Amino acid sequence: MKIEDKIYCKCIGTYSRQLTKRKSYIIEEINADNVRVKNDEGRLRWYSKFYFSLNNQPEIISINIDDKIENIESDTIEVTIIFSNKAKYWMTFTTPKYLDKILDEESYFFSKHFMIIKRLTGESIKSTVLKLDEQNELIESCKKY
Repeated sequence: MKIEDKIYCKCIGTYSRQLTKRKSYIIEEINADNVRVKNDEGRLRWYSKFYFSLNNQPEIISINIDDKIENIESDTIEVTIIFSNKAKYWMTFTTPKYLDKILDEESYFFSKHFMIIKRLTGESIKSTVLKLDEQNELIESCKKY
């Protein structure tokens, strides 16, 4: 990275009103750990290099709820996420009540690609996927097809 390079936000961290995931910014100043860019508010600010990359990440083009939601408070469903580079990932969403039901029958539960949300609705699922994406945590929360 150097001054006047175009860089892309890969994670917004705590800067939700200042940075936008996948948006490009121009480096105005740079030091060992940080870059100074004009943020979404039009202000020059210093940010850690951690939040940026010289290459833009593929965009989400589809969030598909693969199963019919039978019970918004106690169910489990799979969701497929497709990116602009044609990569496909999936993850499972469930609720605390469903997990409690599993634990009534089994002594433990373990899964890497489970997301637990209070209610299974299309809106809450898509919102969760987008929040994970903004924080650059989506891919590690999913399983590649």
